[in-house]
Amino acid sequence: MTREMPGSAVVVDAAPDGGMKREFTLWSAFSLAFVFVSPIVAMYGIFGLGLQSIGPGFWWGWVVTLLGQLTVAVALGVLASRWPLAGGVYQWSRRLVGLKYGWFAGWAYTWALLIALSSVSYSGAVFVAMLLGFDTASPSVLTVIAVVLLIITTAINAAGRTAVKVVATACIAAEVIGSIGVAVYLLIAKQEQTPAILFEGLAAEPGTPFMLTPFVLTVALAGWSFLGFESASSIAEEVKNPKRAVPLAIVFSLLGVGLVILLTSFAIILAIPDLDALLATSDGDPIIAVLAAHLPPAAVQGILMLFAVAFLASLVGIQAAASRLIWANARENELPFASWLKRLSGRGRLPVNAIVVTGVVSILMFLPLQNGQINTLLVAFTTVGFYAAFTFPVLGLAIARIRGNWHPDEPLFLGRFGLAVAWIALVWLALEIVNVLWPREAAELWVVNFAPLIASVGIGLLGVVAFRCSPIGRGAAPVDRQLSSIADE
Repeated sequence: MTREMPGSAVVVDAAPDGGMKREFTLWSAFSLAFVFVSPIVAMYGIFGLGLQSIGPGFWWGWVVTLLGQLTVAVALGVLASRWPLAGGVYQWSRRLVGLKYGWFAGWAYTWALLIALSSVSYSGAVFVAMLLGFDTASPSVLTVIAVVLLIITTAINAAGRTAVKVVATACIAAEVIGSIGVAVYLLIAKQEQTPAILFEGLAAEPGTPFMLTPFVLTVALAGWSFLGFESASSIAEEVKNPKRAVPLAIVFSLLGVGLVILLTSFAIILAIPDLDALLATSDGDPIIAVLAAHLPPAAVQGILMLFAVAFLASLVGIQAAASRLIWANARENELPFASWLKRLSGRGRLPVNAIVVTGVVSILMFLPLQNGQINTLLVAFTTVGFYAAFTFPVLGLAIARIRGNWHPDEPLFLGRFGLAVAWIALVWLALEIVNVLWPREAAELWVVNFAPLIASVGIGLLGVVAFRCSPIGRGAAPVDRQLSSIADE
C-alpha cells in the first residue's frame, strides 16, 4: 500500500493495489540491471562493428560514453529515490510534467525495450550459431535462432522470480569467467600489441566534416553498450527498501559493466596477432578469431557457451523490465486491453500476460528486417530509442525545477550534487541523440541513413493512435488517483 506524508512525496511501503511481492533485494536489483546491460552483450555485440568501421581506436568511444551515461544514471537515481515505482521512466515523467507527457515517455521506453529484445537476441544468435556450427552470415538462420532465444526467455520470465534470479546469477558467473578471466589471461600471457594500437583509426581525412569523423562515430556506436542500467527501477515495487536500493543499483550496475567492458576490450585489442588480417576477413566474429589464436578449440567452445548464457540472461533482464513497464501502464488504464495486461497470475503474482506480449511483439519485429543491414539497424534503433526514453524524465526534471514544482522534503540520492549532474545529463542526451541519428552511409543507402528517424516518427504516430484508443485517452480516470497524480507538493 501507499501512504501520503504531509508535504512530501508518496512513500511506498508495499506494492500498490495488492500488487507484486517484495522478494528482491539490493543485490537482486543490481544483478538484474547488470545482466540487462551485461558486459559480454554490451561489448561483444558491437566489437566487430567498431573494429571494422573505425579500427582499434573505437575503444575510446566506450570511455566517453561511460562518463556521459554515468551522469544519466545519477539523474535517474535522484528520481528513483523519490518515486521508487514500477515503470520508472514512465512514472517519473508523469509526476514531473503531466499525464500525457508521462504516457509518451512510457510508450517510447516500452518500444526501446521491445526493440532491444530483438537486437540482443540477434546479436546472441551469432554466438549460438558459431557454437552449433551454423552459417553466421545468413540473416534467416540468425533470425530463427533469435526467435528461439526469445521463446526460451519468455518461458523463464513466466516461470517466476526464482528462475530469473538463477539465470542472473549464472550470467554473473559467466561474466567473471568469460570477461574478467579471459581479459586477465590475455593481458598476462598473450599480449601481441602495445597500447599505442588504441589510437589507430581515429585520425580523420583532411576536410572530413566533424560529424563524420571516426571519433564521433565511435561514440555513436558505443551508445549501444551502456543501456538498461535503469532497469533496476522497473522492479522497484518488488525490492525491499527501494528508496536506497534502487538508485544504488542503477549507478553501480552501470559502473560495474563499464569497467569490465574497458578491461576486457583493452585485453582483446592488445591480443590481436595481426590487425590487417583480422580486418580483411569478414567471416565469423573478430573476438572469437582472437581467442581462437590463443586458446585451444575446447576452450573457445566453452567461452562460446558462456557467451550464450550471458546473452540469454540479458534477454531475461530486458523482458522483465519491459513486462513490468507494460503492466505499470495497464494498471492505470493507460493502454488498450489494460484490464487483460494488468492481470497478475499465480502465487507469485506475475504479469504473465504482459510477459507474453513482449515476447510476441519482439519476434514479430524481425519480419520487416530481413536484409544485410539488420544488425546495424537494430543497434541504431535500440540506441536512439533508449536515449529518447532517458530524455523524457531528465528533461522533465529540468522543466519541474524551472517551473518551481520540484520541492521534495525528503533527502534524495546524492543531494544537490545529483541535481547538478542532471543538467549535464540533459546536454549529453541531446548530443548523443543527434549523433546516433546523423546520416553516415552512402547516399544510395538513404533507407539505412534515415531508418532510425523514420522508425522514431512512426512509433510516435502509432503512440498517438494507441493513446486515443486507450481507456485514459477516451476520458477514463486513472485507476489509482494517488499513484496517478503529478503533484505531492
